[in-house]
Amino acid sequence: MGTGNYSSDRSFTDYVHNNLAVPLIYRPLNWYPQEMNATLMNNADMNNGVDYFLIDKTESKIITTQERFREYKYHTYTDFTIRFEREFNRHEERKQSEFFKLNADYFVYGIINQSKWNKELATCFVKYAVIDLKVLKALFDEGKIVVDRNLNSLRCIVINGVMHCPVNQNHDRSSSFIPVDIKLLKQYFSNQKVIVKEEGF
Repeated sequence: MGTGNYSSDRSFTDYVHNNLAVPLIYRPLNWYPQEMNATLMNNADMNNGVDYFLIDKTESKIITTQERFREYKYHTYTDFTIRFEREFNRHEERKQSEFFKLNADYFVYGIINQSKWNKELATCFVKYAVIDLKVLKALFDEGKIVVDRNLNSLRCIVINGVMHCPVNQNHDRSSSFIPVDIKLLKQYFSNQKVIVKEEGF
């Protein structure tokens, strides 16, 4: 999805969440979404990067997720993106974006087998991954993954065992973002169990 039409993007995400993510990703993990009041959900989204609260029935605890879904035309990509900075925002307190407030427990990323305009025909994800954000943040803190502003690449590159993620600009210059390559996470950090579950990568 692009950065343009928020209402159509939200409609797409909600549809994929309810009709594909819940049965195909969450139920096999024994995770069940919980209905929360709209004010709480709005605050959790704005301040903590949380889209959904779920009950992990295996562990008998509440967990939180942030979701990002894409239409089929993105199926060749192996990374998910995190909004990084709004460098051109005139309000200093609004310059730091999603990367600095990733307080959900898990990031859930998936690409469906249809375009977003035909989302009702989608039957599955061509690829998806559930990322443990606590582990991912630890990898950043330990310098095993770094944000590299000088990396002249659209994708992550591993240099001497360290995964370098570039800072890229959205076309409309509304914000920058970093890509995090799921195939590289799988290849280099499987022992850390940063990926909880995936298919297609």
